[in-house]
Amino acid sequence: MIRVNMYRLNGQAARMPRWAAWLTMTVSLVIGLALFLLAASLALILIPVVLVAGAIFMWRLKRRLKQAGFGQPGPFPRQAGTDPREIVDAEYRIIERGEPRR
Repeated sequence: MIRVNMYRLNGQAARMPRWAAWLTMTVSLVIGLALFLLAASLALILIPVVLVAGAIFMWRLKRRLKQAGFGQPGPFPRQAGTDPREIVDAEYRIIERGEPRR
């Protein structure tokens, strides 16, 4: 770790004057408070803007997806008036590789 001592005179460490220590602490506190207030004010402005923009984006995205057909409950939406218990019967067979076409 690098350590820098700015108050070194003739090889001996010098004490920092009390007023300089208080001034340094005060300036640090003022700068820190100013940065905190700046960040808080930006957050108060940006958070609602981002929330509104996100809500508008989601609303438009859902509308476009619904127009594209993604709002349906499944790949084959149920027709009005059909019974969900209706059974569709079909016949099928396996076509082998060497079997000629019909």
